[in-house]
Amino acid sequence: MPTLFEPITVGTMHLDHRIVFPPHSGGRGSLTGTPEQFERYAAYWVERIRGGVQWVGGAPNFIRNPLIPGFEPTGVGASGPGTFRHPLYVERLAELSARIHAAGGYSTVQMVLQGGASPLAPSATLSGYHDHDVPHVLDADEIAWLVREYGESARLAADGDADVIELHANHDDVLQWFLSPLTNHRTDAYGGGFENRRRLLREVVESIRAHAGRPITVGLRLCLDEMIDGGYGPQECRRLLEAFTAEGTVDYFSLDVGNNWGAPSYVPPDVYGEAPWAQLCGEVGQATDLPVLYVGRVTDADVARRILAAGQADLVGLVRAQIAEPDFVELTRSGRPAEDVRPCIGIQDCLGRRVVESLPFACAVNPQVGRESEGAFPVTGSPRRLLVIGGGPGGTETAALAAERGHQVTLWEQADHLGGQLAVAAKARMNHRYAEWIDWQRRRLDDLGVQVDLGRTATAEDVVAAGADVVVVATGARPRLPRAGGLDAPHVVTGEAALTGTAPVGRRVLVVSEDDRPAPIAIADHLTGAGHEVTMIYRTTAPTRLVHKYAIGAVLARLDTEGATLVPTTRLTRVEGSTAHLANTYSGREWMLEGIDTVVLACGSVSDDALYLALKDAHPNVHRLGDAYAPRRMTFATRQAWSLVATLDR
Repeated sequence: MPTLFEPITVGTMHLDHRIVFPPHSGGRGSLTGTPEQFERYAAYWVERIRGGVQWVGGAPNFIRNPLIPGFEPTGVGASGPGTFRHPLYVERLAELSARIHAAGGYSTVQMVLQGGASPLAPSATLSGYHDHDVPHVLDADEIAWLVREYGESARLAADGDADVIELHANHDDVLQWFLSPLTNHRTDAYGGGFENRRRLLREVVESIRAHAGRPITVGLRLCLDEMIDGGYGPQECRRLLEAFTAEGTVDYFSLDVGNNWGAPSYVPPDVYGEAPWAQLCGEVGQATDLPVLYVGRVTDADVARRILAAGQADLVGLVRAQIAEPDFVELTRSGRPAEDVRPCIGIQDCLGRRVVESLPFACAVNPQVGRESEGAFPVTGSPRRLLVIGGGPGGTETAALAAERGHQVTLWEQADHLGGQLAVAAKARMNHRYAEWIDWQRRRLDDLGVQVDLGRTATAEDVVAAGADVVVVATGARPRLPRAGGLDAPHVVTGEAALTGTAPVGRRVLVVSEDDRPAPIAIADHLTGAGHEVTMIYRTTAPTRLVHKYAIGAVLARLDTEGATLVPTTRLTRVEGSTAHLANTYSGREWMLEGIDTVVLACGSVSDDALYLALKDAHPNVHRLGDAYAPRRMTFATRQAWSLVATLDR
């Protein structure tokens, strides 16, 4: 069986290792945007090639679709005019390809035409349980138009010197909708039996080959198992591999698992562990002698090695691992142990920020992501003495970045460990990997010579007496309590106390959620897994508004399977003995839940900025960041750290 750093040929590509950086919507720029946006876009992909990977996927390139005038496509991947027909497309793609080639890599154009969002489909039906927009049904003329459009778009990609064209035939794409019996109910030549459902994809592949005009690698991104009632499973995927292999029209298959924002979605959260469907990939992959690429929650080089050694794939795709650590391949090749590699810990803000809040692409554990075009921080010409108060994500990242610039840094942390609220969150079973980043960050601080004083409570007088040039206050936040009576009862505890074991938790538990972040469902999931009977109430229509549709299904499925009860649009008004008095958020209807042993409050947090306010007029250069400024997620804190350190020489 192949090893991780063994050569392989895939179509026109000659690779010297088996790690791939598959297509995804990464980076902060735009292929066809302003010059500045293009520079950000190109730098993101080239940075990973400099870190050792050769085959980079690039962001999705959207196919133009035949919409009527004035129709407004919506949702993930919505694009009417597409990417390929933009007047700058060929020129910009050629420039991107040139930079990728110069860095030693191969470029990919992934062709995407997502179904429900576009909204084109084979039939007037739904592909999943999360979205309910009924799509437009393509007629025969529109299908013929699309087949030609794919081919002509391939010619434009070839003109732009792309090495690979990958057809996105999964993840809510029109091509998958035609393949799946769940979404294809047609009775014409494009529906019914297997060959008819495959017809559109086959014709698109043939159109691409006919139009490309030169040798180019063509691959199919397919779903191993849709894992949804009425969808197709592994046997159907095997038939697809067998058919396209026999026709000799494609060069590789990229395989993953999941349905459209269910459980699992096609971007599986860490609830499922590492590479949960690699074995299935190996079983299905036996249907072809072409290279098979496995993609699906692989963040560890040893896991990738095991996949190859077990014959489960010929190549392994690592997206989130290489978002977090651009030098992942080189660090692995050089023999560095896994604990030395900046870990992806599955926070999924690389997806959530964009999908839920329309914020720029970012990574919680690496604030440089999306800023590659700006380059690394230069070493300072005027070193300063920094005192950082607080050892959570914001404080430790500030300390590390400042030390990397050459500043002299001391960090004070009140607890006997680093991590802040992240260390508390790491106690939850779905967050166990958070501890890996805390450990990695501690080693980073040690290597940089940062003086870390644990168990050190900071007072304003002590801080002033320390004589630092710059003081950074990252003192985090304290638990927020809801507006309800009876919260001083001994069986009413905070989520932190429940996770850390500093307060006893009885058999029947009421979790009160008033936090848009993941904490409430993490606490409920953890307590359910520990054998408690959990009821979770939340004032909103969804349990945690900022946990996006790529991730929410997995934990909701586990909560239901293990017996938890979720009650929407409900708030706590009073705790009275073992009775919780509740009210509907909107109607005000009151009701009671009896027999509760413990009430766990997962109601967010309030900034702890007393030290900053005491120092504000007592020190000439004091800053606050992270939850001490406003309670948000880890990504906000680490990005604020980056921005603060960028200003230290000004």
